[in-house]
Amino acid sequence: MRTPTPGAFLLAIALLASACGLTSSVDEIPINEARIPDGTLEAINAMVPAGTPVVFEEIIADDDAKITIAIAPDLWKISTDEVGVDIVPIPGSGVELDTTMTIEAVCVGFCDRQDWSDYMYNDTFSPFTVSADATVLADEPLLMPEGRSLVASQPDGTNDVIVARWNDKATHFYLCRVELQPGDVALTDAFTAACEAAIPLWVGR
Repeated sequence: MRTPTPGAFLLAIALLASACGLTSSVDEIPINEARIPDGTLEAINAMVPAGTPVVFEEIIADDDAKITIAIAPDLWKISTDEVGVDIVPIPGSGVELDTTMTIEAVCVGFCDRQDWSDYMYNDTFSPFTVSADATVLADEPLLMPEGRSLVASQPDGTNDVIVARWNDKATHFYLCRVELQPGDVALTDAFTAACEAAIPLWVGR
């Protein structure tokens, strides 16, 4: 019995993925062309309450080779040990250590292309599903690229920020989640703007 060569095996996998609609057909943004608009970083930092030692900066978030030009707090720890890119405060950063930010490239099922708009507004599967006792403070559509931004307040005093952007030609969508502890909810607007301002290269323009 003839054993397939590694090259033949990889080619077969690629052809199967293409036949099943697994591959993205997005015209991805080259990293050297991705630019956070002028003034965005300054506007976000202006949302930080006076006296709060949090300064946002531009970062590159790499989730399994899915690159996002993102905005996150300076000097926070960036980790890819778990799912997505976790951005967490360090002792002395001026916020509660359980306040967290995560940036992910998410796919579902066999990681094939989806009608992401239907998915994002499905109360069963959507990443925007919040607990029944949460109070939704904001729930807005986003454009260029298409997306959704939601802010919810939990009974324990925490605030959740959930932002997604997608392209139906892409196999993954961009997801930014922030959990703000009660002492940090004054940073909600700044984190929401930071999540919304990110540029996930694989989603396209």
